[in-house]
Amino acid sequence: MSTGIKKHLLTLGIIVCGIIFILSAYVLISYLLEGRAAEADFDELRTITEGDGSEPADEYADMVGKYRELYARNSDFVGWLRVYGMDIDYPVMQTPGDPEYYLHRNFDKEYSKAGTFFASAITDIEKPSDVTIIYGHRMKNGSMFGKLPSLDESDFYKEHRYIRFDTLTERRSYEIFCVYRTLVDTGEASEYRYYDYTDFADEADFEYFISEAKQREYFDTGVDVSYGDEIILLSTCESVRENGRVVVMGKRIPDSEAPNFSK
Repeated sequence: MSTGIKKHLLTLGIIVCGIIFILSAYVLISYLLEGRAAEADFDELRTITEGDGSEPADEYADMVGKYRELYARNSDFVGWLRVYGMDIDYPVMQTPGDPEYYLHRNFDKEYSKAGTFFASAITDIEKPSDVTIIYGHRMKNGSMFGKLPSLDESDFYKEHRYIRFDTLTERRSYEIFCVYRTLVDTGEASEYRYYDYTDFADEADFEYFISEAKQREYFDTGVDVSYGDEIILLSTCESVRENGRVVVMGKRIPDSEAPNFSK
């Protein structure tokens, strides 16, 4: 191969690498800017819910008052989710007729890569169902459920093991009892369709649901769960495997046993 051709190929290679670098940088910057814009939108919503920082004298008897403005702005809004000690502090939506409507939409129904947390279409929020299922993206910038997989470490779990979910009518506190990962939509034997469970037919149905989760858990939390406990389930994507999911489950506890989420 002549020296001229080698130089030509080298130049072409440098140009191609440069184009790839520029495109990659553009994608990364766009992603970061989208994430920042999404968080700015959520910050506005958080400000609306803060009020003067005081709580009703009758322990959230009128919870809807705290969220009245958000509900008036979008009636798909069904509650607010927080995980203690983590930057997980977001509204939750629900659209039974179009279950994944908020997968890539913000609170105001505009396109957003981050989307908005949304409850399973088969979850009854107010009843409530035996299992309240909430989905959300795991963003690379750590927002949304980005930090949820960190609960696979026992030391981190100990400091972040409580969940609070405010509905429009009451406050609900939970203690995380199981963190695991599984596959979905693969047809493989190892797949676990945890998202099919919102109400248990009987105790055997409940025991199967729990045993399948415990078989996949990262570690034993030591938290007992019994038939009749109300459960919350948080679901997000895992980065290791295609169609992998990280799942966090908590059981409802008295508010008096949960930490102060305002700190």
